[in-house]
Amino acid sequence: MSIPDLAAITVASRMSEFWTHQPRMWFIRTEAVLAPQKLGDASKFDLVVSKLGIDALSQVTDFLINPPETNKYEALKKLISIYEDSKNRQIEKLISEMQLGDQKPSQLLRRMKDLARDKVPDDTLRVLWQNLLPTTVRSLLVVTENKDLDKLAVVADDVFEAIKVNSIAEVNQQPQPSSLSSENTILAEIAKLSTRLAQVEKRTSENRSRNNNRNQRAHTGRGRSVTRSATRNPNWLCFYHFRYAGNAKKCVKPCAWENKSEN
Repeated sequence: MSIPDLAAITVASRMSEFWTHQPRMWFIRTEAVLAPQKLGDASKFDLVVSKLGIDALSQVTDFLINPPETNKYEALKKLISIYEDSKNRQIEKLISEMQLGDQKPSQLLRRMKDLARDKVPDDTLRVLWQNLLPTTVRSLLVVTENKDLDKLAVVADDVFEAIKVNSIAEVNQQPQPSSLSSENTILAEIAKLSTRLAQVEKRTSENRSRNNNRNQRAHTGRGRSVTRSATRNPNWLCFYHFRYAGNAKKCVKPCAWENKSEN
């Protein structure tokens, strides 16, 4: 047996079977084993193929039947993207199958983040999370300008708690001819939360404006004070007009409905 053959056997014995659950880490470890051997492209390619299981081989069958003339080893590393993309799809499926149950919306979001482990973009995670929330909570979050997940979770908890408290109160009371009073109470709580959110967004915008002014003064060296008044979305509607439009019986400021009516 030749020395190169012995070297290949020694290297192969130090390589683990391909990790389908962590392909990137497997290649890092494998390259640490291969680096001191100064092996050529074809030798590294053959060693890696020898460590692939049936599942991994089935992912690159066409590639193995007709590999490129050069850089075969580097091309084979496309297994990383294949398995990582597959894993991300599995994660999104698991997240979409979660349920709110007795949890708060923020607790559900925390569990979803733990499962995602930065593999799912925030925009995708927000959509998956909102789809699992009650319709009333989801309707309010959809019209919220702030898209930060953590801040949305705080608002969702407040709305969810208000609905929960009023539902318990309704159960403890004697049956009423109509549930309109209870619904109005819930809507009033949601309207308050909507106003509170608008105030938070306004303060955030004002703080951002002040910071921009300070940065501008420092950059230009001028001592003039430049202030910008934070502006709200001119189309912002309160909860009542958002839900009932012209049939709304109440209005919570700020609300653009009055201006629309005047025009």
